[in-house]
Amino acid sequence: MHTGRMSSLPLYREVKEKLILALASGEWQPGAKIPVERDLAQRHAVGISTVRAAVSELEAAGILSRRQGKGTFVSEHASHGRLYRFFNLVNDDGTRETPLRDFVSLQRARATPVESEFLRLSRYGRTTDVYRLRITFSLQGNVTGVSDAVVPAGLFPRMSRSGVCDGSLTLYALYQSNYNVNVTSVSADLRAERAPADVAELLAVKNACPVLRIERKAYTYGDVPVELRISWVNTAHCSFHVDQGSTV
Repeated sequence: MHTGRMSSLPLYREVKEKLILALASGEWQPGAKIPVERDLAQRHAVGISTVRAAVSELEAAGILSRRQGKGTFVSEHASHGRLYRFFNLVNDDGTRETPLRDFVSLQRARATPVESEFLRLSRYGRTTDVYRLRITFSLQGNVTGVSDAVVPAGLFPRMSRSGVCDGSLTLYALYQSNYNVNVTSVSADLRAERAPADVAELLAVKNACPVLRIERKAYTYGDVPVELRISWVNTAHCSFHVDQGSTV
């Protein structure tokens, strides 16, 4: 973190950046309780109201979660409240369900130029490899989507099938619990596209059938990119649902 940048930020934002650095360094693990506001205020030589403003922004971002009467904790992707944070598919009747994942393949390979640039592989030294992971996910007993995820080998050392094959958890929950990589934000681009032949076979649709193609980029603390994922979704019995804003 550059001193010049820190000094130009409002005080509570400086504290927020320092808290993010502590989280990124692994000082507080997922599910861990962070120090109380009074201790954080002493640590950073600021007032409690300044700490409260910084923590509130991290809560709003879903990075921290407050539990009434217990304190503030580092959010976990495996918790019920976070399960659907980055999963936007709903059934035709509007209900949500936990998708069931099935492992298809995992391989280590040399990154393409596009992957290398987005994942900023230069930050991992001479390691320019990535892991390519393919999974399917099902809703209402039917294979609904196929996802191809690409992650830096330098960030996920010795990734193995056993580390990502638990179908009861999301990939982000497995990244967090098995590799200490916490996805904090994503961006997604959607469009209709004909499914590739191998994807169409997994989705049980005709080769020329248009499906929903989702290109999603995932980031951890400090907007560091950690995953590039392309998913193909058969929306015959589901839809992509987004809520924005808040009720007042």
